Amino acid sequence: MNITFYRKLAYKVADSVTRNGQYTETEIKDIRYGLVCIFSDFYKTLLYLLIFTVFSLTKEFISAFIAFLLLRPFLGGYHFKSELVCIIMSFLTMAIAIFAGKIIIIPYYIQLLLIIALPIFALLIIPVKDSPKKEYRKRTGILTGLITVLLLLSDYFYMPDNIITWSVLEVYVLSVYQLLIIKYMHNM
Repeated sequence: MNITFYRKLAYKVADSVTRNGQYTETEIKDIRYGLVCIFSDFYKTLLYLLIFTVFSLTKEFISAFIAFLLLRPFLGGYHFKSELVCIIMSFLTMAIAIFAGKIIIIPYYIQLLLIIALPIFALLIIPVKDSPKKEYRKRTGILTGLITVLLLLSDYFYMPDNIITWSVLEVYVLSVYQLLIIKYMHNM
């Protein structure tokens, strides 16, 4: 089942934007695709925000969401074939980070170990498709490591629970899962 209302809306907006301009067909397709991506993420974010607000977990959702938002572009994740499954799994991922972060408090020494180990691990698992991108990989790895350290330090010093830490751990687990799936698919 595909949810298409945001796709129709994105196409209407793209058509109104490109109607008066001199755009090539490729540029129009790119604009449409970009708007579809933006509207897709926007409606899912609003849906999750609404659900977590109903349960008085707005601050916790925003903390988990920011951690995911900062790390996922660099570390990747797993994509589902169905949009409905994607929405459900994304919601469950957020819910796990929030409830695990509130219930299972990670000891300080393990948090400190994660602050050291995860950025190093990030350098090893940053996905790169071909060898000319090695310099990009190095910059991306350093940036990912810095973001990871900042997120974990903010959780360590400023948050009474471990929602951000659990979110970071989930992003890393999803990244490793994605790498294993890709490796398994290519070795078949």
